Amino acid sequence: MAKFEREVEIDAPVQNAWAVLTDATLWPKWFPFMHSVSNVRPLAEGAVINWNSGDKDGIATITKFVPEKELEILTNLEGDEDKHNFTLRSSGGFFGLKADEAKVEYKLDTMTGGGIFGRFVTGGNPRDMLRVKNATNALRRLVEAHYPHA
Repeated sequence: MAKFEREVEIDAPVQNAWAVLTDATLWPKWFPFMHSVSNVRPLAEGAVINWNSGDKDGIATITKFVPEKELEILTNLEGDEDKHNFTLRSSGGFFGLKADEAKVEYKLDTMTGGGIFGRFVTGGNPRDMLRVKNATNALRRLVEAHYPHA
């Protein structure tokens, strides 16, 4: 299992970041490899969303849902599974007292098999590191565009 992590600070309160993060209709704008989604329903543990990446179809299953704190999604694209964990917390102001910003940590676990060799090949995969970076940057831009800071 190769794991990639990145934290991003968003100039918006946690509830605004959570609203964008849990709006599956917005996932194609920031979530890695998702070009479209269907079967969208309110998110809760066990909910399944269908998605498409080019000519391939996948499913996203919500495996953990703690409002405004944590979202975990297991994606499966033709047998290739990835676990995406998002943890949110308030920040901003002196010692975080103002709480007008959100920190979102994204952990991607590629769930690669293949023993030692498989872990070695994917452990430093720049493609996965880049998709985590791009996803957090796109999420930040999307939240800040949807909810301009007053």
